[in-house]
Amino acid sequence: MWMSMKALSAHVPFTMRFLIIVSAVLYYTSADNIPEDEVFHKCCPKSQSLVKVSEFEDSENIYQCIDRETAQSNYSTPITPLIVGKTITVEYGIPSECYEIQMVQMTALPLDSGLKSLKENCYDRLELEVINGTLKPYVPKLVALSCIKNDTEKSFERNLVNRIRKCCARGQSYDAKFHLCRNSTEDSTEDWILDRLQIGDNNIYEVDHGLDCKVSEYAVELREEYFSLQVDEIGLKVINRKEGDINEVPPGEWCIDRDYAGQNLVARVCSRDCSKYGAYCIKKCCPIGQHFRPRRCGSYISSCAPNKDDVLFDVTDYLEPLQRDYKGIADVLGFSSGLLCPAGRVVLNKSIERDHHHLDRTGRLVSPVSVGHDYCFEAFDMRRCDGSIPITAVNCFIKSPQTKDFQISFIMICVSIVCLALTLLVYLSLPELRNLHGRTLISHATMMLLAYSCLGRVQYNMVPDNTVCTLLGYGIYFGFVSAFFWLNVMCFDIWWTFGSVRTVQPMRKAGAELRRFLWYSLYAWSGSILLTLIMYLFDKYPVSVYLDANIGEGMCWFGAFQNTKSDWPHYIFFVIPMGLITFVNFVLWVLTARHCARVKAEVHRLQAGSVGDRAKRRFRIDRAKYVLTGKLWVVMGAGWISELLSTLTNEPPWLWAVVDLINELQGVFIFVILVMKPKLYYLIRKRLGLEKPDAQKNGTSSSSARTSSTILSRALSTEDRARLSLQNNVKQS
Repeated sequence: MWMSMKALSAHVPFTMRFLIIVSAVLYYTSADNIPEDEVFHKCCPKSQSLVKVSEFEDSENIYQCIDRETAQSNYSTPITPLIVGKTITVEYGIPSECYEIQMVQMTALPLDSGLKSLKENCYDRLELEVINGTLKPYVPKLVALSCIKNDTEKSFERNLVNRIRKCCARGQSYDAKFHLCRNSTEDSTEDWILDRLQIGDNNIYEVDHGLDCKVSEYAVELREEYFSLQVDEIGLKVINRKEGDINEVPPGEWCIDRDYAGQNLVARVCSRDCSKYGAYCIKKCCPIGQHFRPRRCGSYISSCAPNKDDVLFDVTDYLEPLQRDYKGIADVLGFSSGLLCPAGRVVLNKSIERDHHHLDRTGRLVSPVSVGHDYCFEAFDMRRCDGSIPITAVNCFIKSPQTKDFQISFIMICVSIVCLALTLLVYLSLPELRNLHGRTLISHATMMLLAYSCLGRVQYNMVPDNTVCTLLGYGIYFGFVSAFFWLNVMCFDIWWTFGSVRTVQPMRKAGAELRRFLWYSLYAWSGSILLTLIMYLFDKYPVSVYLDANIGEGMCWFGAFQNTKSDWPHYIFFVIPMGLITFVNFVLWVLTARHCARVKAEVHRLQAGSVGDRAKRRFRIDRAKYVLTGKLWVVMGAGWISELLSTLTNEPPWLWAVVDLINELQGVFIFVILVMKPKLYYLIRKRLGLEKPDAQKNGTSSSSARTSSTILSRALSTEDRARLSLQNNVKQS
């Protein structure tokens, strides 16, 4: 019965001071049964326990009774009342006839003088403590509420209560096949277990739930099919039915419950030595009753979550091969929880051939990563992604003795960053270079600088913040994608230059070049932003494992299994689109080469004169731009080809070390291609005031310098192109 504070105040006269003494009983085994002619005074009615209520931390305590349903509905906490044997006479109620009593701390229950003479005392299980309406953390224990009129009475130590542990909560039984607690319609209450053990009639029992073994211990499952289970005053006695071995398990290191599959009992005992029970022991990643719930589809990055709808832990696929080779090896199983991996963990994907793994007869995991006990098994709840619940192994990552030196990679990337920054500085500082072709080169180099800056931060060391890691991943992606698009713009522009053979027209004005650049910008930026936005939306709102990029999950790049045939997001969002752009660039470059050869032949047929000289100059200018664009295509194309080949093979290691070095130095190659040229060297010296005035140069140097400057300016412009008409040229000749 639940008594409110007002009801309790009405029950006790206001003139009476009612002080209740709380005594913790620290002895849980029973040396003797309670004689039949004695009475056990229980504070609360059957199926109820005590709750301590106070208005403030140091205010007077009030003890009330509470049942299971009220505790669950009001405080969301299950309770387990004392179980009193059927042959014991019980009287219920809290003492209420005490005057001017004093608070005395007791160390044991005074039972030697007989239970009948202690009507001022009652005993029960104190389950909850509530202060000012708030439930406080509390460990349930047996207490005595006593009216002691003076503090001279002696207490004699005598044990009253046995303690047992039920493996699962009330209404659940233990499934020894799938190794978890499951809701059961069969009777698996504490009373059923005591009746099944034939120990509950003449004793009083306090029941706890669950089992907490030490990190170094396994919880071994003992079924009545193979073991006889007996509970006595010492603890749990386990008798091996086949071997006859007897093991005593002390209190607190065992629990017992009904087997979910039938009428038998199953016990779980903590042990460091599995051979003591002939058990085959393996490791489980999460505690019993929990499983892994991945954060995103397509990724195994997970955290433990409680089982709410029976996610079964079925390791039959790993145990059946052992049972075939070694009969009876897995009849008795033991599990430990948790896995400490200093260097990190790696999930072994059973669907990938290279991740094949199995257990050996000693309980070790044989995998491509290592052979040993540094592993665990767990169920991954992928139902919201593809409807499956795969069970696989998680292995401790072991660093290879020949790992890549990321510090060297970081230094090489920093060199590329410096070279890209110098390239931008040169092109932004020289007005002669800020024409159409120069603007496209500036855009290309800027995006390469963005990508390499983010990549350099990632290579420097681990990024602890997941948000920053995600931003860096998208920065790398957007930078490289935009760089490919701008290279595509340059390839198209040079193809358009040689692909249209028209009459020689006057030089286009700056306004025409600007309009052309705006159209190119619209194409390059919109394409890059669109691809990045699509990937982001599928990443944030995953609809399929094939489209979930997991940027920033586990690594600051694609979070799926990198460099594998199943790495679909990496293929879909990066490898395939960039491959298409690279292929288009190659086609444009080949077509341009054909047009270049044709234009060259026609230019040489022209007679000397203003038209012929102008055509030859323009041809040389456009051919220089064509060669420059081809060099950039080779640099970018080599990086994409290596990205594709790395998904197929990682051998030999020395070859990939060279390929990685070339990719890391792309900024250096771009600097050499765009800046390390004699004509550009002349413009830089002129800009710095180190070049002598044209008038001081002998002969035609002034004219040559102006011509060189003009030629260079036109050489870096994709808008100025040779507009040749063979028929008109023949007429003019």
